[in-house]
Amino acid sequence: MAMATGNGQIAGRSSGLGSALWIMAAVIACLSVLAINGRPLFYFDTVGYISQGHSGLKQLGIPGKSPLAGRVKAVATNTPDASEIDAAQTVDGSRSTVYALVSGALARLGALEVLIAMNVIAVLLAVWLPMRIAARRWGLHMSVAQAVSVPVIVASLGSLPFFVTYLMPDTFAPVLILTIATITVFGRQMTVWEMLLAVALGAFAIVAHLSHLAIATVMVPVVALVALILSRRRWWLAPALVLIMVGIGFAEQSVLRSAAKSVANSEVVIKPYITARIIEDGPGLSYLDAHCPDDTIPTCKLHAALQLSDDPFRITASHIVFETSERLGSFRLMTPEDQRIVAEDQIGFFFEVLADQPVALTLAFLKNTLIQSGWTSVDMTLQNEPIIAQHTGVSGLMSGVFDHGRLTRDIGWLAPVTTAHHALYILSLLVIVALVLLPHRVPGEIKALAIMVLLGVLANALVCGGISQPATRYGSRVIWLLPLMATILVIFARRTRQFEAPGEGRI
Repeated sequence: MAMATGNGQIAGRSSGLGSALWIMAAVIACLSVLAINGRPLFYFDTVGYISQGHSGLKQLGIPGKSPLAGRVKAVATNTPDASEIDAAQTVDGSRSTVYALVSGALARLGALEVLIAMNVIAVLLAVWLPMRIAARRWGLHMSVAQAVSVPVIVASLGSLPFFVTYLMPDTFAPVLILTIATITVFGRQMTVWEMLLAVALGAFAIVAHLSHLAIATVMVPVVALVALILSRRRWWLAPALVLIMVGIGFAEQSVLRSAAKSVANSEVVIKPYITARIIEDGPGLSYLDAHCPDDTIPTCKLHAALQLSDDPFRITASHIVFETSERLGSFRLMTPEDQRIVAEDQIGFFFEVLADQPVALTLAFLKNTLIQSGWTSVDMTLQNEPIIAQHTGVSGLMSGVFDHGRLTRDIGWLAPVTTAHHALYILSLLVIVALVLLPHRVPGEIKALAIMVLLGVLANALVCGGISQPATRYGSRVIWLLPLMATILVIFARRTRQFEAPGEGRI
């Protein structure tokens, strides 16, 4: 057992065998859903990443057997994330190129399960880094391995093992939040190699999905403010490190655009998620109703397409972006060139609506953020028949074909498990609030770590619910951070000595 000396260093360490057993227990907990289900979980867009990655590898001159060779051609394309913008000389930039290349390469090798191993490693590293620094700073009454493993095991009682098993980049959203929180709180105490590790982990998390870049960007001013509150000494270091990560994310987008232009003479276009969101919320639609038709407003082309039906459900964001039926479709029924024009105008359209209706748009964003914060079921991680049909004939798994597992074939267990998960999250939030508010029970920096994680969860809700569309997948991918942080706070609250260093971290 590790004991702390007077200067906060660790005087003793548990045996290597004990540490290995704790880490093994954490890995088993992370993989529990995979073990029970018998095969990975996947989504509509899993095949999209595989396809884009395989195509990208071919364009880079890297040959290999196509994992799509046996795919059934007549599959539905009006499903979330499965459709493309078909305009000439365009590349759909809605998916991460980096994650797609990794997925495509692993699918070629028949080893997509390596994505699950990547998820486990990323989670353990994201928890290990702050616990290592905290142990060095104050000492712990347990080994670092146990201090990492126990919170991960508790978090595995929630949504964590579902997303670890999920062949999508969602696990890297909470990894990013935890990494940003660690940099904010412990940036001044980090060694050079710890900074490099944090930046590398955070940067990969950012390039794994476009929404992660938005989350990191939103959090930059929060990082600066919290770092300044904690200490004026080198307060700028944390926001500088996060800005480096964000810069890498924007650089990846720039490289993608340059590569698309030079290799395929194409432009990168992102599906009009923002446009669809603010139309469904009301301000966007009322703006178009008031100003269209107008050839100077590109999004008026979408407004015209929305008039093809009077079904009220055609206004929902998912139907606007993906639906192809005459009753509910709009964007996908437009010509490919008009799709490109509307998609490219979404940022400009957002600012036009913001200038026209600032209060209404702000309230809509807040409403969606609150809705998203409460949607935490793991239902969207479970493949259903349409998802499986989308993957028929696709290869790449070591465990066989893309199909149901033991958990997904009959989801009668989902309702009671969701109730248990919600109880865990509510209890965890209460523990976090109590230990953050109680004085002298937990080091100020650990309280700040918990606060940053909570703010990161809200940033995720703002980006995914406010800009895209509220969905249980977006909330449940980060909600396991609550039991994780509650357990970390309890670990530090159990210590009887006074943690706070003079003049540091008093909040």
